[in-house]
Amino acid sequence: MPPTKHDIWPKPFLHSQTAPRLFSGLGEDTLQHILQNSFVKTFENGHILVQQGDKPEHLIFIISGTVKTLRADDEGKEAVIRLLQAGETCMEAVLFMGDASPITVQTISESKVLLIPEKLIKSLTMQNAQFANNILHTVTHYYKNAMQQIDAMQIKSPLQRIGYYFLLKHLEHGSDDFEFSIPFKKSIIANYLGMTPETFSRCLQKMKALGVETDDDIIRMKDAFSLCHFCDTDTEALCRRHNKDDCPHCPVSRPKT
Repeated sequence: MPPTKHDIWPKPFLHSQTAPRLFSGLGEDTLQHILQNSFVKTFENGHILVQQGDKPEHLIFIISGTVKTLRADDEGKEAVIRLLQAGETCMEAVLFMGDASPITVQTISESKVLLIPEKLIKSLTMQNAQFANNILHTVTHYYKNAMQQIDAMQIKSPLQRIGYYFLLKHLEHGSDDFEFSIPFKKSIIANYLGMTPETFSRCLQKMKALGVETDDDIIRMKDAFSLCHFCDTDTEALCRRHNKDDCPHCPVSRPKT
């Protein structure tokens, strides 16, 4: 029996009644066509979905759980490229490369995924303008994130990288709560941010002076502006307070009296 929309919609999207980026704006017929020709599978923590050097056969949509993409050198040293959670996808760009995957895709918790065949992805991209736009939007989004990550590695200090990452996660929650959770282990985040777990831990201690404390996967802030120190042009566009009167950090242009 093919999966239904209720089977694949991650919980945050069910509650908000919005669609994940890949399925945004698609008609019911198109969505049902995708589901009837795809399948849902659940994998345990540490399962390799795609091995670096192998040719991928599916686009991977994460229904629940967490996944990482990584590259490994000849000595087995790994670098985390992306950290993915429910509603996100991977392999969309690699499928169109028509070559071996330059990355490994691995679960980092028990994860349920929708596997959409390569042939279906390519035919829909050719035949359905909205789906093609969604694929392009997705690839562009991840390309921008990659540029931000490269920028962080080259320019930002370890403390700035952590603060920037926490700020993005806070804004993703879209609330005014003074605490939020991070879905990945600290050691994995440290690798993703290009530092050792020891450096990551030392920086977390320094964050306390800025009003930010961590308790396992929970980040607690002294106030809603504790992470504003790390705001830049990329993150300010995501913040509803940007250039508003209730943000003490934004230079609001006010008429002269």
